[in-house]
Amino acid sequence: MMDDAWANFIASIDPVAIELERMRVHGNLEHERPGSRQDHEMRHAHEWLKQERIRAATDDDMAGEIHRLQLADADTTINAHITEHDIELEASIQAYRARKAA
Repeated sequence: MMDDAWANFIASIDPVAIELERMRVHGNLEHERPGSRQDHEMRHAHEWLKQERIRAATDDDMAGEIHRLQLADADTTINAHITEHDIELEASIQAYRARKAA
């Protein structure tokens, strides 16, 4: 059955139409020529898209750096407020865990 379908498909192909499409001898191809208005617009759009992708990646990098700096600042602030009592409390917790584990 597949062989019949394939044979029908092959029989329906018009080699002249395919060659015309392949060679594209019909129609105005001026818009596809390098330097044409459409070529210029396409190149400009491509360059703009490339720059937007670079800008987005840079923005993501900057946002990540800002977040990292905020976390570092928060750690510094927390560490500045740690008191002797906090250190003693942490030591007591560690000692309790050690006794429980033994």
